[in-house]
Amino acid sequence: MIDSPVGCTIDFSRQGKQVGHLSLAKITNTAGWASTFVHIAQVANGDGPTVLVLAGNHGDEYEGQVAALRLLQELQPEQVSGRVIVVPVLSPAASKANTRNWPSGANFNRSFPGNPEGPPNEQLADYLTRVLFPMADVVIDMHSGGRSAWFLPCSHMHVVDNPAQRRAMLEGMEAWNSDWHFLYIDVNGHGLLPVEAENQGKLVITTELGGGGRVPAPVHRLAWSGLQNVLRHVGVLEGEAQTRA
Repeated sequence: MIDSPVGCTIDFSRQGKQVGHLSLAKITNTAGWASTFVHIAQVANGDGPTVLVLAGNHGDEYEGQVAALRLLQELQPEQVSGRVIVVPVLSPAASKANTRNWPSGANFNRSFPGNPEGPPNEQLADYLTRVLFPMADVVIDMHSGGRSAWFLPCSHMHVVDNPAQRRAMLEGMEAWNSDWHFLYIDVNGHGLLPVEAENQGKLVITTELGGGGRVPAPVHRLAWSGLQNVLRHVGVLEGEAQTRA
């Protein structure tokens, strides 16, 4: 059992569908013993891979949050072989405020690997690093341009050094079936969520699904169809994955 200041209300060893929350201590001028809650869900059924689906890493990137919440609502155990863990809004206060960073100013995507004795963003990052990532075979981290930019909707990946990991990530990225796929070498500082997962050897798939602080219908269709297709591609969701061919 890993010692963490982050509490969790779901049992990762159980089968079936659970919806709960992670809790982090919060001290404010009006609440000395309060908590911040981050929703988490698990749908588990039998043997198969574990896929961790993440969105809302940056609060104003709503495209992935909407798709992840839809997955949380619609996915049922009989559709799953293995386990899907969903954290639909990693940065809830920033999401509510329509801001990229946490109210403290922290950029959650620069908080990794985290620190169990650090501020709340580092405590949550530490929980992902030491609890959720080790469970997962696949990590999906959905981004967009937020309020500051509009990206051509695409799936993308870092060009990692390990050839087998790189090939698996490439195939997973292509399974999103977006019109564009983007491969790049990370030069964007340190502390990124996908880099920590990559360093643990995970198959990591990320996106830039538009932006502008809005979710147009065509972008949602791509977010939803791509997410489902990747889950089929890795074998955790029933049905045959679609390809360009």
